[in-house]
Amino acid sequence: MQTGWSDPVDLIELNSFFISEKYGFVLEKPLTELPHYYQLWMDIANNLTHLIKTHQLRELVEKMPLLSTLRLHGHRQLRLAHLALGFISMGYVWQEGPHQPAKALPKALAVPYCNVSQTLGLPPILVYADCVLANWKLKDPKSSMEFGNLDTIFSFPGGESGKGFFLVSLLVEKSANSGIQGIISAVNAMATIDMNSLHMALQRIALSIKNMEETFRLMHNHVDPKLFHGTFRIYLSGWRDNPMLPDGLWYEGVSEEPLQLSGGSAAQSSTIQSLDVLLGIQHDKDSAGFLRRMQNYMLPSHRKLMETVASRPSLRSLVLSRSDRSLCQAYNSCVSALVALRSYHLNVVAKYITVPGHRAQAAGCPFRGACMALGDRGTGGSSPMTLLKSVRDSTRKALIPQHMSLAEA
Repeated sequence: MQTGWSDPVDLIELNSFFISEKYGFVLEKPLTELPHYYQLWMDIANNLTHLIKTHQLRELVEKMPLLSTLRLHGHRQLRLAHLALGFISMGYVWQEGPHQPAKALPKALAVPYCNVSQTLGLPPILVYADCVLANWKLKDPKSSMEFGNLDTIFSFPGGESGKGFFLVSLLVEKSANSGIQGIISAVNAMATIDMNSLHMALQRIALSIKNMEETFRLMHNHVDPKLFHGTFRIYLSGWRDNPMLPDGLWYEGVSEEPLQLSGGSAAQSSTIQSLDVLLGIQHDKDSAGFLRRMQNYMLPSHRKLMETVASRPSLRSLVLSRSDRSLCQAYNSCVSALVALRSYHLNVVAKYITVPGHRAQAAGCPFRGACMALGDRGTGGSSPMTLLKSVRDSTRKALIPQHMSLAEA
């Protein structure tokens, strides 16, 4: 990140990054239907849980005709197609549990999935931008976007706990909207050397992060740890750094070698990584490398926001260069809120992954061995407790002691 903050630069706007003023990175008004030509995809995706439980999904997919993707038009149709094909792919691979994963995706699934993925700039696997940001609908379109009025478009085995996991994550992202606008405002305030606006932007960001944590607490009301860990989580697992698919997954008709891709992960949240970039959080080598790789699983327009913020003068350097106690406090409030959010995330991972995993190993896993096969490894391929402790601690190190100078930092 540059440090020459006093040099005026062009201002940035929210719509340059295809970010909703109302919902942030969440896809606004996602479609729930594709053109009739793709009805088979939709029928399978809409009936996925039943097809997995009755062991019919693989047979149906293997009989699918190869459909062209040229009849998909517009961003929302492409996002829904990527979502549907992603759910079908995860269900296909893991239908028989962790000990009998599919080693290849059939051509009729792999080819269109890769074509849609290439157009969107996403990898051909179910990512956070699919299952969280684009997998929602309102039960009553005239009512507000609250948990009781939300449903997922597609779901996996795991019942209401699976839906709850997606929908609470969605609401956390929605509650970040004000903070994303604050990031834009902060960057522009530095460009125009408007300290009053910068103060207000940082206050807005800190409040938004606190709202994210408060919304995150809904997870305990809507997600059962046993169902999440033992039944649902396997369907988010990818085929990179995964002992169940050590060689990756072959996409028939697309690649001569298996592809190694990470599953959906909160590390793919553009919101959290954008906050890291703005606040100048410096993670250790391993964590930074993993988070950087997760950026490849984000929409290019969302990734562009991080790149744009990173190319601008450093907020942290600006705070350190000025003898402004209130500015330092505003910056530290953002960092402290992010530390608290990451600490809470650690508690959630312990409750939903670590503790159930240890209990399953001690008692013998009742869920077809899924919990024991995954162990403590995250769906993105990392060790979530190790990663989260590392990023939490490096975030805490960004706090600036009062009266600290640029030279001392």
